[in-house]
Order: sequence, then structure tokens, then C-alpha cells
Amino acid sequence: MRPSTGCVLLAIVASAGAVGCGPAKPVLIFTPPSVAIDTSHAGSRATVIPRSTTFWEAMSSLDTGFVNRKPASEAERAFAHALGLVMSGQVEQAALALDSVGTTFPGDTLIHAASRLLMTAMLQYQGKWKLLAELTPLELREAPPPLDLDKADVESWASAFKTVEERQVSFPNAPVVLPLALSASGTPMIPVKINGQERLLWIDTGSSMSIVASDVAADCGVAALVKDTLEVATTTGRVPARPAAIARLQLGGIEFRNSTAMIVASDLMHIRLGDGTDPKEFVKIDGVIGFDIISRLDIRIDYLNHRVTLQKPRAGKPPRGGRNLFWVGAPIVRLVSSKGVPLHFNLDTGAQETYSTEGLVTKTKARTFVGERRLIGGFAGLTVVHGRFVDEVRLTTAGQSLLFRKLLVFAPAFSTLFSIDGVLGSDIGRGGVVRIDATNGLFLLETQRGVAGLRFES
Repeated sequence: MRPSTGCVLLAIVASAGAVGCGPAKPVLIFTPPSVAIDTSHAGSRATVIPRSTTFWEAMSSLDTGFVNRKPASEAERAFAHALGLVMSGQVEQAALALDSVGTTFPGDTLIHAASRLLMTAMLQYQGKWKLLAELTPLELREAPPPLDLDKADVESWASAFKTVEERQVSFPNAPVVLPLALSASGTPMIPVKINGQERLLWIDTGSSMSIVASDVAADCGVAALVKDTLEVATTTGRVPARPAAIARLQLGGIEFRNSTAMIVASDLMHIRLGDGTDPKEFVKIDGVIGFDIISRLDIRIDYLNHRVTLQKPRAGKPPRGGRNLFWVGAPIVRLVSSKGVPLHFNLDTGAQETYSTEGLVTKTKARTFVGERRLIGGFAGLTVVHGRFVDEVRLTTAGQSLLFRKLLVFAPAFSTLFSIDGVLGSDIGRGGVVRIDATNGLFLLETQRGVAGLRFES
């Protein structure tokens, strides 16, 4: 487990082989990937049909019921139970259960390693950095750091954050409404006050922690906690970063105190537009509101009316149709194919475009075509990818049928232990509203208030 940031994808052009006489010729496709509510299948509720044949295949697909259908060891049953607590949002109970699994079954090395990995994710999610730092045995904590220390591991960050006071959040009585702006890459942004000074920050669910550019940190009085420089993993490589704590972070009337963050050098906090060669097309990023903040909110990103509504989540209110948003080291949205195949997408509003992995193609048998797309990654990364694109696929989540078109296909991917079938980028809400309520495990697309199953009060 390591703190991470999402990626920004700028699709420019895709090409497909044309069918006809003579050799195939490239056809330029200027239509970007799209995700839309499929109104022709409104209100559909696909049922998951379990297909896992082995325990670890089941766990990577979040199929905790496998141990009730197939023979399983006591250790496997205990791990599946703990994972079920994770998925139900009972993070404190999940962390305790995972700790118990790791200590009760030390001889099962796979179970032990998986339990520890997932437990670090739960402690990070809760901001329990001191407990996370204490997971390392005392004799190792007192020894000099090893030469091969992974500076991106969450344990390294925990050591720096362990002295930060517990984060406090206060909400006003009424929902907070903030103006929505879009970055040059399409990422949603809102005005935020850092120690009283206003900046425009990205809303990036793909970043596990919030980030502040070094010049903004200096202006706003956000100092590094330790002298050491650590690292943060991004989709385009690793970036040096320094641990910090923001004394006061305000999103309108919502106030976070003692919020941990990463400070990244200002010259790395930008994206490139066009072909990435013109310095005038560099766009600076002041900072990022990560999932550590987003997960404490019930948030609606309204692209049509250019506003973001934030409010306190309603504790214990189960979403209709069950939870479809899980934190397992990254925010994961479950979707289901028409044949009952469960698919899991990483929710990353820092990615301009939604895309799929080979997992989706294999599981759904979706039609694909060959093409090319230029990708611009977070923190100045640039690459050109030649590959396949999903032509069209329909998936259901939380009672909604969604139609996906022209998705770029990447290699198989995993988030911690779990297989990823795609990434939901910021383009998912261009036709309406994106609803994210991690406390209650809810992800929705809303076209307008009053639509059945999508009411504002839901």
C-alpha cells in the first residue's frame, strides 16, 4: 500500500482500421470516450452471478460469499469475513478483524500478507497514522532505515504523520454550495481556503491523500513535518514529496483541522496540453483535494449548473440497491454486466477520461477496435498509447444502466489485492451530476432531481 495520485488522461485522436477493398486505412475518430445513463434501460437491477473457481480469484473480485459456496480453510473464512466488513464500510471493525486474522494464522503467509496489506489501507483511511506506524516491530523501528527502504510505502508516511493530532471536521447546519470550475484537462476544481488563504484545488478521488504545491504551501504556512523527502506513486512514475499537516482547511463552511497532506515541488505540479512541447501550454496545479477529504463528505459535482454541493453524510443510511462504492486501498465502484458479471472500476476524478482494462473485455466479450490515443499523466507525464478500444458496453450500478463508448483498453490492473476492470474519470458526469458518498458506499450519476431512484434526498 502506498499513497497515490490519480492520472489525468487527455484523449486527442483515436484511429481504427477501416473495412473495405485493399489494405486497411486509419480512420480518425474525434469523438472522445463517453459514459451516459442509458434511459432505454432505466431502473434495471442486474444480479451478480458468482463465477469464481478459486479462493484468491474470489477475493480479487470482492466475492466474499465464495467461502459459503466452496470448501475453505478457517483462515480463508476469517479473511473473507474481514473483507466483508471492509466492503460494508465498518472500517474500525474491519481493521480489528484483519489484525486478528494476521495474528491468528501466521503460518498462512498469503493470508497474513493480504491481511496486513488491507489493514494498512483501513488505518490510512481512518487517519490512524500512529497505530499504522506501530505496526512495524519495535526492534525495526529503532534500527537505522534499510538502504532499500521504499519511500512510497504507506509505512514511511505513517512514521512522518504519527505525531499529527487527530483530524477534526465540523459541518454547518445547511449544505455548502461552491462554484465549480474545470481545469484545462477537465478535472473538477473548487475554491478552498488553506490556513485562511484561498486557492483553487482539484477534486481528485484518485489521490489517496491531499496535495499542496510547494509555493502554495510556503504562501499558506504549510510546513513539512520532517526533513526527509519521501515519494508518491503516480501513473507516470514516482514523484518526490514531503509530509505535512494543514492546520485549517475550509471548503466553504466545512472545516477540517489537522489534515495530513503531501507537499510536491511546484515545477512538478502541472500538466501539458497539446503535444507537450510548447511551454506556454503548461497548466499549473495549486493542489489536490484527495480521497482523505472527499471520503468524509457527501458530495455532488454538478457539471451542468457549475456547482459542487457538500454536506455531512447521513450516518447509517444504506443506499437503495446496496453499497456500490468500496474503499480497499482505493475507491472502487462495482458495476454489473447484463449477464451478472461483476466489474470493478477505480473511481478517479483526476483522470479526464474513463477507460477499461483487459479484464472488462475478457469478462464481457465486448467488441473492440484498434486505435491510438495520446495520454497526459498527472505531474507532467506524456505518452502515446497504441491499442484497442471498447466500442460499446452496457453496465448497471445502483439501479442505473450506463452506456460506455470508445474506451481505451489497458493491460490487466490491480489495486492492492483486487482486480481493476477500468477507471471512471471526470468525464462520467459531463451530462449531469456525480454523487459520491463514501460513508454510505454510494456512487451515482444524476441527470436531474426527481428522476426515479436518483432523488436528491436519496
